[in-house]
Amino acid sequence: MTAHPMIAVVHSTTASIAPTTAAFVRELPQARLWNLLDDRLGADADRLGTVTPPLRRRMLDLIQHGIDGGADAVLMACSMYGDTVAVAEQIWTTPVFASDLDMMNHLARTRPRTVAVLASLEAAAVDSATRLRIHLDAQHANTEIVPIFSTGAASAAAAGDLNQLVDTLAADLDGRDVDTLCIAQYSLSPAADGLAERTGLPVVSPPNLAARAVRERLESAS
Repeated sequence: MTAHPMIAVVHSTTASIAPTTAAFVRELPQARLWNLLDDRLGADADRLGTVTPPLRRRMLDLIQHGIDGGADAVLMACSMYGDTVAVAEQIWTTPVFASDLDMMNHLARTRPRTVAVLASLEAAAVDSATRLRIHLDAQHANTEIVPIFSTGAASAAAAGDLNQLVDTLAADLDGRDVDTLCIAQYSLSPAADGLAERTGLPVVSPPNLAARAVRERLESAS
């Protein structure tokens, strides 16, 4: 690993930039972050109900841009594009990371009874829950998954109103019998600590685990 590796991070909202930066400050403080933004990637996928081939092409173009610019690794901070990693691995030798794969690996190890998947976009909630189901089934983890679309979370995250974000997510959990909370989107991850305090439940959030995976991959390659 170089002394100051450059990590290109592809974002679908400006709200995911700060949580990603904070995660790398903790896990890989010497990294230089290069934030690449297409703020329609998430909204367009949500409007269409899926990641279409043209949307996937847009993500791949951003990954290509990062690699062409000298990135040592690329992290996709948008949860709905996780399956793009498989395509990227066939094209480039530069490591490309999905936003939440390492969080899914953590849940496969801990095997909660019931996990709520929290998202601010309906398509993101469904996509993350579906991919988590597939991942846990492959690990023979008999965990019930409850996708939760939180209608007010996006505006609270965009405004940087952490108290409102925690309040909104906690309200959407009211009355649900779950024992672990999974935050699907980087933009919502600042609420993790407050949500854990409010609910008394363990909360897993993707940025720190992804940043740690990037560090470990680069260290192992050096």
